[in-house]
Amino acid sequence: MTLKQRVRLEQQTMNSQRLRLPDSTRQRLEQFRHRVRLVKIAEGLLAGLFGLVLSYLAVFILDRFYDTSAVLRGSLLIVGSIGLAVLFPWKCHRWIWGTRRLEQVAVLLKQKLPALGDQLLGIVELVHNEHSTGTSARLAQAAIDQVDSVVREKDFSDAVPHPRHRFWSMTLAVPLAVSLLALTVIPSAGFNAIQRWLTPWRNVERYTFAQVDRFPDRIVVPHGEEFAVEAKLSALTRWSPTAATAKFANQPTVRAAKDHQAYQFKIPPQTETGRLDVRIGDLTKGVNVEVATRPELSGMSAVIQLPGYLQYRQPVTTDVRGGVISVLKGSVASFDAEVSRKLATATIGNQTATVEGNRIRSNPMTIDIPDVLEFRWHDDLGLTAKDAFSLKINAVDDGEPTITFHQNEPQQVVLTTDVITFELQSRDDFGISNVGLDWTGVAHPVHNPNPQNGHKLVAAGAPEMKAVIAKATLCAATDNVAAQTIEVRAFVEDYKPERGRIYSPAYVLHVMTPEQHAVWMMEQLRRWASLADDVYEEEMRLHDKNREIRQMDPEQLNAPETRRGIEQQAAAEKTNAERLTAITSNGDDLLKQALRNKEMMVGHLETWASALQKLRSIGETRMPSVADLLQQSAKAPGKKAASAQSTAKSAPQAGNNKGSQTGEPGEQKKANPEQPTVPKLADTESGFNKQNPPDDSKQESKSGPGKFGLPSTVLQGGPPPDKKAAPANPAEEKVEQAIEEQTSLLAEFQKVREDLQQIMDDLENSTFVKRLKAASRDQLEVASALNRTLFDGFGVTEKNLASAQKDQVALIAAQEQGQSQKVRNIQDDLEAYFDRRKEEKFGRILKEMDEYEIVSRLHDLGDRVRSNRSGESIAKAEFWGDTLDRWAEELVSASKCGQCKGCKGDSLPPSIVLEVMRILEGEMDLREETRGLEQAREAIESVAYQDKAEAQSDAQRILFNRVVGVITDIKSLPLGDSKFGKEIKLLTAAGDAMSDATEILARPDTGREAIAAETEAIELLLQAKRANPKGGGGGGGSSPGGGGEGNTDQVALELYGPGSDHNAKIESREVRQATGTTNDQTPAEFRDGIDAFFNALESRK
Repeated sequence: MTLKQRVRLEQQTMNSQRLRLPDSTRQRLEQFRHRVRLVKIAEGLLAGLFGLVLSYLAVFILDRFYDTSAVLRGSLLIVGSIGLAVLFPWKCHRWIWGTRRLEQVAVLLKQKLPALGDQLLGIVELVHNEHSTGTSARLAQAAIDQVDSVVREKDFSDAVPHPRHRFWSMTLAVPLAVSLLALTVIPSAGFNAIQRWLTPWRNVERYTFAQVDRFPDRIVVPHGEEFAVEAKLSALTRWSPTAATAKFANQPTVRAAKDHQAYQFKIPPQTETGRLDVRIGDLTKGVNVEVATRPELSGMSAVIQLPGYLQYRQPVTTDVRGGVISVLKGSVASFDAEVSRKLATATIGNQTATVEGNRIRSNPMTIDIPDVLEFRWHDDLGLTAKDAFSLKINAVDDGEPTITFHQNEPQQVVLTTDVITFELQSRDDFGISNVGLDWTGVAHPVHNPNPQNGHKLVAAGAPEMKAVIAKATLCAATDNVAAQTIEVRAFVEDYKPERGRIYSPAYVLHVMTPEQHAVWMMEQLRRWASLADDVYEEEMRLHDKNREIRQMDPEQLNAPETRRGIEQQAAAEKTNAERLTAITSNGDDLLKQALRNKEMMVGHLETWASALQKLRSIGETRMPSVADLLQQSAKAPGKKAASAQSTAKSAPQAGNNKGSQTGEPGEQKKANPEQPTVPKLADTESGFNKQNPPDDSKQESKSGPGKFGLPSTVLQGGPPPDKKAAPANPAEEKVEQAIEEQTSLLAEFQKVREDLQQIMDDLENSTFVKRLKAASRDQLEVASALNRTLFDGFGVTEKNLASAQKDQVALIAAQEQGQSQKVRNIQDDLEAYFDRRKEEKFGRILKEMDEYEIVSRLHDLGDRVRSNRSGESIAKAEFWGDTLDRWAEELVSASKCGQCKGCKGDSLPPSIVLEVMRILEGEMDLREETRGLEQAREAIESVAYQDKAEAQSDAQRILFNRVVGVITDIKSLPLGDSKFGKEIKLLTAAGDAMSDATEILARPDTGREAIAAETEAIELLLQAKRANPKGGGGGGGSSPGGGGEGNTDQVALELYGPGSDHNAKIESREVRQATGTTNDQTPAEFRDGIDAFFNALESRK
């Protein structure tokens, strides 16, 4: 036998002798273990079921009072599941895994049967550890058998430690019975609670006895408006409470009574988003209320396709947010509305509209009759506009265009060679085709039996040109108008085929030949002279009355009625002065008309011009001085003021005294030793008249050394002079001075020295300086007109203006927009002139004009005036007035009279001056005709344009020849080349410019190049020079109102003609900043407006 077999045999022997636990004991222990496991697992299962049932009941019960949240239901489910999910596995682990060995079972048995348990534990351990005990196998087996005999008689069913399965059975039975009862009685609520309990993450609606239909979870309400929430009971409801409540956030509860199975809650206006809790019986509903503004209309436009005869290339887009639109009949219109929020649906009238985002688009519709469209919409929040937007469509006919025109220099009598300028303004609701002038001869059986008519186009329009502002010229010679009385009207045509021309009111013009005009002028001169004579006669009457007052004694002079009479004399003197000034102005106008007529003699015109200047000095200076002295006399004190009267010594006299009156030796008064007298050279001759008594008053005249003059002869005797004593008081002194002054002006009524005012060196509406000055004054006149209307319309919108105020504002606006066209012409002429003569100052001003965009800004200013933005418009008008004035100042060159050889000594003969003035006026008229022809170029045929341009070229050649003739006449004067070299040089340069203009017009070309050449000729004929601020003007004489110095070498005719605007005198002035200055005082116009505004507020209180 091998070693291996021997070892195996020994092991088998040992195994056959090992201790074994009896089967009965093992069986008893295993039965006990099964019992323990069954009881403890039942305890854990029942406890876990109790937790689940209890959590379910909690959900069921809580759902009856309010809508439990998912978190609460989930928490209850988790807590209820802890027994099964945590405790039950733990129990299983403890009582199954913890009793897997018999030793563990014996230990459990010790808790109820300690002795038996110890014995069982001992034999189990003895069996399992027999090799390590060292005991006898027989003894051990005996002990095992003894314990086995005891165990066979025992029942271990009640030995389970701390059994609680019956307790948990009873505990589970109560909630389980309640749950089963609920499921049986109200299965809908029970099963609903099971669903909400088992699946808390799902939005399972809570079952309530009170049921409502379609109650929202979220609503959007308009901001700041009361809103209603309706809850309607369902047909399945088991409870219909008589009232329900709603509560928004922390605000008071709102109650609503049941009405036809519904509850209507009126919720107060809300401004913030919140939650609304509604409770109807056991039903609790939470509604999230979102506050939002209503979707309002932010824009509405109409796209209108006008009828084809209007020739519009593109549809017209018009803003119609005002709710009213006028559409031409026959047009096709579509409407596009823009809302403040994205839209869901929209309707126009009863039709569904196309919605694109936040826009509503209508289908194109033909407009033939008036209609009203209602726009309604719902946004993506469900809100609508508070009211539907109603669009009123007025179907209108194509209205007639309107046209107005006026003369720039109103006059009714014109020569056939005169160029009359008109400003035309036309408007149409859609488009203007052309504008023009029409004239009709007025029939007269003797003077005009066959009247002649005619017309001319002035400017062409365009299909989309709604307004045309044009300048029209009318010259009888060039437009083939016979000498007659005509009615001139402006006309306009639009694009409506069957309408024809629309005419303006007519101007009546009397077109005369030079001979007819000369006869008419003589009649006017006689009338004017008679008016001047009336002033003279009135002045004589006033003078006689003043002499009567002077003869009164001091007491009579101080009487109140006398003082009132003196005041009346002063007032009458002022009135007569104003009358003379008005007559002088009328004479100026007549003289200007006479200057245009070649039939008038130059000598007559020069004499008349000189007389006008003298009368102007008397009316504006001398007569008001007399009135002031009389006024001072009326207010002077009665007592004589203290004055130092000195006694003058009789001056020594050399000569033969053949008179009989001699002085006594002792009668000669003492001479003033401090002031020696100057001797006289005089012979006294005897006569037949009585000798006058000595008059001491003459000897008491004001003291002084006297004057040494030429020898004189004194005739003795003669009529006695006015008895006048020395003035006794200040009132008498002033009357005396007034009489002396009045006597002087009467004596010099036709020949008194005139107050020569410096002549403007450039022409209004011809040279750039005067044109800019005139535009500047126009802006200031606009500002002044707005200031006069400020009180009535300050702070009032355009729609609320009174009718008269609105008409006044519209008139001022039209005037301002007309000034825009005038400045445009100036800028165009400047550009053309700068292209020809590259002078830096012209380029600089043109650059500023472009930078300031003055033309468009002036036009926009007219729109601001029309919208009654008076304060802003006044400030802007004043700014543009100062800007234009500054540009005019920058164009003026410094005077060089001191260096001018032709300005000293003799003047040019009046005939030459008159001829230059007439050439200058003719050149100005030709430039206006050139501009008018260029303006009408597109409206007339090319052949007609060429003929008119050639006619203007011929007219320019005639003017050039006249300039050559003037140069020849000046050179023929004595020393003409040396005395008038500057004038000859200027006239030669002007002739060169005229020659260029002649060639340009002959091409034909009436554009900028021709205008530039003509403008250069005008500038050279009369250049703008800075007036010398220190030079002497035409003062008066030695009397208070007269002037004694002045330039008498100047030809009086130079003060008249096209450049005789006395208001346009160029003087040294500081151009102040119009805007941007700091001033703590509010401008007067704004103060007036603010006062009117607050006074209006106070009156409303």
